[in-house]
Amino acid sequence: MSRKPASRVSVPPSFFPKLMLPFFLPAILTLVLMFTVGESWPRNIAPGSGLKLWGFGATAVTALLAWRYAIRGIADPRAHKMAAAVCGVVGLMGWPIWSIGILPSINGVSLGPAETVRMTLERTETSQESRRRRLNHWAYLAPANPDAPVGAGRYFIAEDVHDDWNSRRPRSVSLTTAEGLLGAQVVTAFE
Repeated sequence: MSRKPASRVSVPPSFFPKLMLPFFLPAILTLVLMFTVGESWPRNIAPGSGLKLWGFGATAVTALLAWRYAIRGIADPRAHKMAAAVCGVVGLMGWPIWSIGILPSINGVSLGPAETVRMTLERTETSQESRRRRLNHWAYLAPANPDAPVGAGRYFIAEDVHDDWNSRRPRSVSLTTAEGLLGAQVVTAFE
């Protein structure tokens, strides 16, 4: 009894580029936002108030739509399975781009009422930007009140705020925060 070898799956040339959409779509959208909006929408998200779940949802929807788009007109179920696996993996590569690239900007489009929160300054530090000579400035803050809308963690701060706090060494600082469009707390000012 001879077994017939399985035939190769035939897919159009556009099949594989379509499978890369879950990664390239958020990357392109991030670049568009960088060049059109820039820093005009506040996007400094407070620790513990991230957009990971929103990013995962956007990733899942993008991967599903890319999969449907890629398999349209292809009847072979083997191509469907392979496309689902590739779209899933490529979508997971796009998850951080959604969570820290696009969604913080969208969150900052519309802010709720501002609230001032007292924080305890634990320490400050700097880190070098990847592949650049510029420094990022950070402050480790903890809320003075346990029911504060923001949590303890490492906050991104401007260089002048970093220099001021290092020269004065205040024990307590204030930050202004507001809830964004997607529910994440946005830090709008430090005092």
